[in-house]
Amino acid sequence: MSNALILTAVLAQKNSEATRALAMPEDILEKELGEMQKVLLEMQDQQQKQLELILAIGKTGKLWESRRGPNQEHTNESTSLPEEGSKQLEINQTKAPMMSKGTES
Repeated sequence: MSNALILTAVLAQKNSEATRALAMPEDILEKELGEMQKVLLEMQDQQQKQLELILAIGKTGKLWESRRGPNQEHTNESTSLPEEGSKQLEINQTKAPMMSKGTES
């Protein structure tokens, strides 16, 4: 019977080694999963900030349109736009006719 006890001890040791070997990749995978979750949460946070910015820009645009009134023409005056925004608006308004002339040929 001593052979059976030795065999049982050897099998128990092999099982223990196999369990430890399987636990190591599991720890690595858990760490990687945790890192991936962090990245995904950061991405969601950035998306949320982008959506809030888009909404703020949309609201600002609606405010600007309502201040201009329905009967005002498009002008190059910068009534409620910051200086940089009005320059961009002027550039876009002057480029539009040039672009349409080039496509009429």
